[in-house]
Amino acid sequence: MNNLSRLFYIMHYLSLHNKAKATMLADQLEVSTRTIYRDIDTLSTLGFPVYAQSGRDGGIRLLDTHHLPATFVDDEEQDQIILALQNLAATNLKSVAPLVNKLSSLFNKQIEPWIDIDFSTWGREDEAHGIEQITMAKSQKKCIIFSYINGKGEKTSREVMPNKLIFKQNAWYLAGYCCTRKTTRLFKLRRMTGLEISVNDIEEEFLITDYQPKFSKICVEFKIANDLLYRVQEDLLDIETERHEEYTIVKTWQPEGAWLSSYLLSFGGAIEILSPIELKEKVKEEIIKINQIYF
Repeated sequence: MNNLSRLFYIMHYLSLHNKAKATMLADQLEVSTRTIYRDIDTLSTLGFPVYAQSGRDGGIRLLDTHHLPATFVDDEEQDQIILALQNLAATNLKSVAPLVNKLSSLFNKQIEPWIDIDFSTWGREDEAHGIEQITMAKSQKKCIIFSYINGKGEKTSREVMPNKLIFKQNAWYLAGYCCTRKTTRLFKLRRMTGLEISVNDIEEEFLITDYQPKFSKICVEFKIANDLLYRVQEDLLDIETERHEEYTIVKTWQPEGAWLSSYLLSFGGAIEILSPIELKEKVKEEIIKINQIYF
């Protein structure tokens, strides 16, 4: 355990128990009592209210009015740290909750959870366990292995160097270097099963910061019934609108892809695509396929 970890452990222990024997701390931290007393001197120099008391009932003590000194983090920064960790803990990452409790005790603050986030979907377990495993692998600088089902329903085994976890459009994604495909990929957590931490190490030179896929954009123009315009305003950015009595004309630049025709089809008969013609024809083809199935 390094110096900083020892100092934190001592402060956390004292914040919970108010008093400790140097010999007990030395045994717990596997160092000499001389090292413990040097740590106490360091904490005292930094402004922490820690002192050693001799005698039969002596030991290392912490003043009842203890709190972190302003030279470390001020009161507002303490609140921000705890709030940020609470928000992270609200995603059901179990490893974060103990840290929230430790820091609140160290800061001498009463905490009350104010945010509750549920990323689970109806009828299935949430992805908290997967996120926790990936986070652990990242902290240990280890790869992860899992089975993955792609968009075509094909199942493959993957080994990936985790880089970033991303929450986008109601789903969690892992951005990382795929050792199987020898390239950077995005993986949807809902399609991952059997996730385990690998024995292989992450090689930092393979992790890139520009993990976002590149999309070309097209200008899309359509008419949408006024009672469904709110959906477009919630889902799409940078839209231009021209309001009419029963409908609104929307003009927007959006990334190309199959998602676009599927999204527009989700409005059913409440939408009419005006341009581009290629997109209009693609949607028309999908409608013909649907008609052939049901009519």
